[in-house]
Amino acid sequence: EKKIQKKRDEGDKNQAEKILFEFLNPFLEVTVKMMQAEEDEEIKQSLINYQTFLENIGQILYKKNDNISPKKANIFSTNYDLFFEKAYECITKTIQLNDGFKRCPSLTKKFGFSSSEYFNTTFNNSALYNYQVRVPSINLFKLHGSLNWKTKDNKIFYSVDHLFELFEEYKVLLEDEKACYKEFNEKLSIVLPLNTKFRDTILNQTYYDMLRMYANELDREQTLLLAEGISFEDQHILGITIRALQNLSLKLIIFCYDKDEVNGFKSKFNLFDNVDILYSENTKIDFAKFNSLISEIALTENG
Repeated sequence: EKKIQKKRDEGDKNQAEKILFEFLNPFLEVTVKMMQAEEDEEIKQSLINYQTFLENIGQILYKKNDNISPKKANIFSTNYDLFFEKAYECITKTIQLNDGFKRCPSLTKKFGFSSSEYFNTTFNNSALYNYQVRVPSINLFKLHGSLNWKTKDNKIFYSVDHLFELFEEYKVLLEDEKACYKEFNEKLSIVLPLNTKFRDTILNQTYYDMLRMYANELDREQTLLLAEGISFEDQHILGITIRALQNLSLKLIIFCYDKDEVNGFKSKFNLFDNVDILYSENTKIDFAKFNSLISEIALTENG
């Protein structure tokens, strides 16, 4: 954000847009490779990590044998990529993944986004005795948008084809030294790393609703928030989280990638006793290690 703003302040707006354009490269390239099932060990391992994570959450939700407390978990992600969605196709447990799109019979395959979808609960009914059982479900909130979102007529639609079209256009623009990057950047329905993004988020009802739901979920009684792979450098998410921590029944557990991150988190959350910062002196807590810790919790709870 600082680098982009510096170029804007210098009056070089196209260079600022070019930095944004180059910033998008790994998100587009890796996601397309994953969707096309290209051989890539890092992508393969990442998918395994995401799949394991979803299965761990499902296992924890399955432990709830009553129909009083909802068998529901919320994932709030600032990632643009589609690893969660792809990993969900591979899991074996019966879990609902709700990404906010209303899927109904449609010959045009246009699935519109609606925040009201996050409030749905699915039940399985017994054919013989007519009893109901809640189906474990996970709400996936993409706080900064997603590569499979397409905006048209001030509405957001689900479109993987849009992603492939953008990637083909991206490759062409890479070879064009006189390219207009701004036009391309604005075709993606994502919150870009700009210091004006909070204003843009407020103006865009979808993004505003996402942040509001994040705040509302943290205000619930007896809420547990696990934070992994996030720095809380995003001032808007940090602000919402700090305000929510005044709810003393909220518990925030932060998993540090390594011990060098500890002081940064302490400086942000040192006023709150309901925040635990976990780290290892000798081991990096990457996604795989985080999954192993969650697996241990799930097994312990089952015992």
